Amino acid sequence: MVPRPVPRLRLFRLSLLGLWAASTAWAYVPTVGAILRHMLSGHEEQRLSSARVDGTLILFGGAANEVGAPGEVQSDARISLRLPGRCRLDASAADGGRLAVVEVNGQQRTEGPAVVALGRGLSEVCALFGARSAGDGPAALDAHLKARGVDTTQRTSLARFGGQVAYVVGGTKETDPQFWVFKDSFLPARMRWSDGGVQWDIRFVDYNSPAGDWFPRVVEVARNGEREARFTTLSGDPRANLPDRLF
Repeated sequence: MVPRPVPRLRLFRLSLLGLWAASTAWAYVPTVGAILRHMLSGHEEQRLSSARVDGTLILFGGAANEVGAPGEVQSDARISLRLPGRCRLDASAADGGRLAVVEVNGQQRTEGPAVVALGRGLSEVCALFGARSAGDGPAALDAHLKARGVDTTQRTSLARFGGQVAYVVGGTKETDPQFWVFKDSFLPARMRWSDGGVQWDIRFVDYNSPAGDWFPRVVEVARNGEREARFTTLSGDPRANLPDRLF
């Protein structure tokens, strides 16, 4: 028995329906508040309170110059997090050089050479991964975004980052301050803003990480389009016992 052909008009309607469904799925985006709550609910599910991430740190260009090593310098590094709001980055090079950046509730200090890119990077790590509660955390994150100049009143848009779809909070222009969040996981993807005429771009790459899926495999810091720091995760402990003296 020969199957009956589908009328052209019906095919056209089915095509339109498929396109409408696809465009609707792409076009729908949650509010900024909902995105931030989803982010923090992941922290609560992990029951994070203190964590340690070990890895390697490479400084490039201007950041390497700030530690007196023009070109490129590599060291062992550790990020320590005590939720909420206490974070520390330690780096130690093979030649014995050491430095640390410590942030407690938005106040930052350095031990050893001051590297601007590391301070900017740690601030974002502390704000985005050091927030604890989905109850009061969204307000603190919203305040952080506004302090970076991100317009949280605009409708959230969609874009691609590292081959994945991400929600973009902020303006739509290339130079607008923006916060990017991966659509499928609600994990931070990128923070972009300007400070004193300097463009900063912090990227959180690949959550298939040795530390677990709560912290990225790579954190990169770029200043005016030039990469200055790259932290690569080698291991992590989401239940680390961290002494108060670290902070």
